[in-house]
Amino acid sequence: MQEKRKFPRADLVFSVEYRPLKEEQPHTGLSRDLSMGGVSFRTEVPLEKGVPVVLSFSFPELDGAIQATGRVVRAWEEEGHHYAAMKFTAIHQDDLSILQNHLEQYFDAE
Repeated sequence: MQEKRKFPRADLVFSVEYRPLKEEQPHTGLSRDLSMGGVSFRTEVPLEKGVPVVLSFSFPELDGAIQATGRVVRAWEEEGHHYAAMKFTAIHQDDLSILQNHLEQYFDAE
């Protein structure tokens, strides 16, 4: 089977704060993996495919948080937990640079 992913995924675990665009109250989740194209994470509540989401996350060595918006491209349940995979649709250039540097360090250390 041919790999369809444009960007390699890093198996990184970090806290995620997310909010579907139509909601006011943010939720917290835990990432499963991250790439330059998006992130998958465990959610408190199920999300539906196609839902636009505002997302914020940080790494321990990072001052501040990365802000992004995206769309849920996949949602599933596994072992009693809800998960969603989100494709980034907008991310500030500075945050994109931070993300790229972090992922390069991760892949260089492998």
